[in-house]
Amino acid sequence: MRFFKKLPVLKVILIVWIIFASVYVVYGEYNRLNVFVAQNAYNRGIQDSVVQLMTEAAKCQPIPIKAAGQSINLIDLNCLNTSDAGDAETVDLVVE
Repeated sequence: MRFFKKLPVLKVILIVWIIFASVYVVYGEYNRLNVFVAQNAYNRGIQDSVVQLMTEAAKCQPIPIKAAGQSINLIDLNCLNTSDAGDAETVDLVVE
């Protein structure tokens, strides 16, 4: 008879354990999804920044860049090659 009296307590404990385990798994997957979305947004932002930088550099104008208290100007190397340089001597570097 005692076994039947303890049966409802065991059912309650089992139900609570199943609910806790389910919430734990769902919470873990929710956090994993948040990290995945944040990482994709970060990567997309980096890609968009590089594309914008490349687009601006193609205009052959110096691009001022400021970060960490420092400032530099970037320009595409193809813009530095001029057609007037045909008379200049070409030097091939050979590394051995």
